[in-house]
Order: sequence, then structure tokens, then C-alpha cells
Amino acid sequence: MRRIVVLTALVALALPVQAARADDDPRPFRRGTILPSVALGGSFSRNYGGSLLVGAGASYFVVGGLAVGLHLRNVSTFYSQAYKESVGPTLFAQIPTNEFSLTPSLLWVLYRGERVAPYVSFGLGPVFLNKKRGVLGQWTIGPGVMIRLGGLAWLDLGVGVGMRFTNDRCERAYTFVENGNSYYPDYACSFTWGFRGGIVFGVGGRRQAQPPSRPPPPPSYESQPASSYPPPQGYPPPAQPVPSASPPPATTPPVASPPEAPPTPASPPPAPVETPSPANPPPPDTPPPTTAPTETSPVPPPGENLPVPPPA
Repeated sequence: MRRIVVLTALVALALPVQAARADDDPRPFRRGTILPSVALGGSFSRNYGGSLLVGAGASYFVVGGLAVGLHLRNVSTFYSQAYKESVGPTLFAQIPTNEFSLTPSLLWVLYRGERVAPYVSFGLGPVFLNKKRGVLGQWTIGPGVMIRLGGLAWLDLGVGVGMRFTNDRCERAYTFVENGNSYYPDYACSFTWGFRGGIVFGVGGRRQAQPPSRPPPPPSYESQPASSYPPPQGYPPPAQPVPSASPPPATTPPVASPPEAPPTPASPPPAPVETPSPANPPPPDTPPPTTAPTETSPVPPPGENLPVPPPA
């Protein structure tokens, strides 16, 4: 059994673009994102030569983190001169040198982080061989992780594993006969694996920030032409006062004020009266002194008494 180690370096350029129908999920790889891709890779071996891979495809995220896709791939194999001489021209004419595959695929992003996004990819489809070797089936699975380098750039690292089926059909396709002797390369229908690495540009994988909505501008006022306005109307004449039918109010004659009375003359001050005492007894049977009216002291009206000062 011959052991062949194939190291595959795959550089993929992925340009996610935003589809028309997209949800409001701000994380990368959201629903509605289309992921077209271009692949270029190759392999080499010290025993038989090398190969060149060219591919293209696209994936559509039906939900956030889960995409369905279709990928086309063409692998051309270049055998070394030493290998050709070892198998001979008759056998080498039967060995296929070109493989074209059409692979529907699923891509599942396990964690849609802003810095790290691990994923698993799975594909299953037919492989067409040249030199009339028939059609085979092939499945592939590729776990990996994408690491953000900055801005829109992601570093894609992973491992690809695959195998062709069915085993009987694969053995018939790679069994070569010469002069009754058959030759079958044991590596053709076994597991294949390889490392995968590349740069992915996540354009459109992140939801673009929407500018804040602005209120609509107020409606502009447009003046109408003067001909569209109605002609001016004259003001009505002022209303004439209407005489009141109620009788005039009755007039009341003014009330005359009473005549003023002459002022009352002021009372003169009372004359001092000596109070009798033991030292100065009043004379017997002496009438009380009377005050003769004078011009300056008016006679009090009858019925009024003169004030008597209190005793000392």
C-alpha cells in the first residue's frame, strides 16, 4: 500500500453581499446574505506529481448562520515523468487527468461572534471523470474557524475531509488493465484530507448602520395668482339708530336742603363761688349772690343750671 500525503493550500476570496430581503439581525452571516466565492488551490506529491484546483460558487443564508450553496470545482492532475514511465504508456492512457465536480453544500456558522466564528461545511455531489471513466459520488466536510483580522478581513483556517462512493464504482473507474494485468491505485477511493487556509473579506456580512430617520419637510406654500381670488366686496352701510318705544324716565324734583339755624352763642365761664368754711361762715339770711348779666356774659336760658365746681 502506498501512502500519499496531500497538502492542500486553498485560498478563497469570499465577497458576501446584502440581499434584497434581510432581517434586522446586526451580527455577521445574517439571513439574506449571499456569499459568492472564488477558490484557487493545489496539491503536490513526491511520488506522482501535482494538481491544480479552480473553483467558484455561492451560498445563501436562509437563516442567521445557516446557508445553502452550490459550488463548481475543476481539478487537473499533472503526473511526473517518473510516474508515467513506471506505469507505462498503455496504463497511463487510461488514468483520468481531469475531474469536474458539482457540489451542493451547507454552511453552518456555530457561533456568529464579532471576533471569532467557528463553522462546519458539508457538501455532497457528483464527480465527472475524463477519458470515459464514468461518474462518481463524493462527500466532503470541512470544520474550521474564521478569525477577524480587522475591518472586513477574516482569516479562514480549517481541515477538509472527503471520500468518493460507491466503493465498487470507484474501483472500476480507477482499475486499469494492460495485457491481462490490472492496476489499481489504492489512494483513489480512500479518505482524502488537507489543511485549508485563506483570507475572507466579509463585505456585506455585517448589517450596515441606518442613518436616523428625519421628519418630512413641511409642505411648501405656493401663492395662487390674483385672478384665482374672488373680487372684493363693498362693506354694507352702517345701521341707523332706531328710536326706543319705551316712555322717557320720570324726572324727580330736587329736594331742598333745610335752612341753616343761627349759631348758638357760647356760654360764659362760671363765676367763682366761695365755699363756706368755719373760718369764713356765710352771713345769716344772706341771699345767694346773683350774677348780673353783662354784655359779655349772656344770660343762660331758663331751665339750665350753672356748673358748680367741686369743693377744694
